[in-house]
Amino acid sequence: MFTPKELQEHKFPYSLDGMWLMTNRSSMVTTENGQTIYQGYAYPGSQEQDAVWLIQRITIGQDDTVQTLFANGQAQFDQIWANRAQLNYL
Repeated sequence: MFTPKELQEHKFPYSLDGMWLMTNRSSMVTTENGQTIYQGYAYPGSQEQDAVWLIQRITIGQDDTVQTLFANGQAQFDQIWANRAQLNYL
């Protein structure tokens, strides 16, 4: 079992009772080719410039196809939300 201090030091996104504690950000861009939605998750109190975010990009095409990819191809809390549009999604 982790203490609250250990959870914060390691930036684990859940509480001692197993509930997810997240700061959430969303951003949507609409173009003639469809929509792109960025979703980011981080430990509460995280800054958008800190490399502590899990970021996914959801692309919805004009033909309603949906593609969900993660920054650098991994669902890890190591990205910067402020850089979401410039990241590589795999």
